[in-house]
Amino acid sequence: MAEWKKMIAAGRTILIARAVADRTTSYGEFAAALVRTTGVAGFDFTTGAGRASMAYLLDRISEAAYAESGERLLGALVRNLGADDAGPGFFRLASRKGLAVPRTRGGRQLFWAQHVRELHEHFAGVAHRPAAG
Repeated sequence: MAEWKKMIAAGRTILIARAVADRTTSYGEFAAALVRTTGVAGFDFTTGAGRASMAYLLDRISEAAYAESGERLLGALVRNLGADDAGPGFFRLASRKGLAVPRTRGGRQLFWAQHVRELHEHFAGVAHRPAAG
């Protein structure tokens, strides 16, 4: 359990940095950053168990940072290399959170792109706010 908490905290930090930088990341890049940051074993994306572990982690990160991210899902920033939208786990979690997820492929791509844009805008605003005091 301590390893998952470490990965959730590190993953949150990695994804917020991506949002601030106005970027997304691939599953492979994200997994490599987690390994570098935490020292945990990598994810084997060739197996269902490896993919399910990553999906679980992204759900936990998104849930943990939901309020902080302007009620957006940080996991949206992780995509398949060369893909133009998120994996199915993002859309399932968005539906569970009560967001209106379109049913069509094109509608889902637009929904995801808007979600990513809103994450970038939210965290760009957070990063550029003057320090309190």
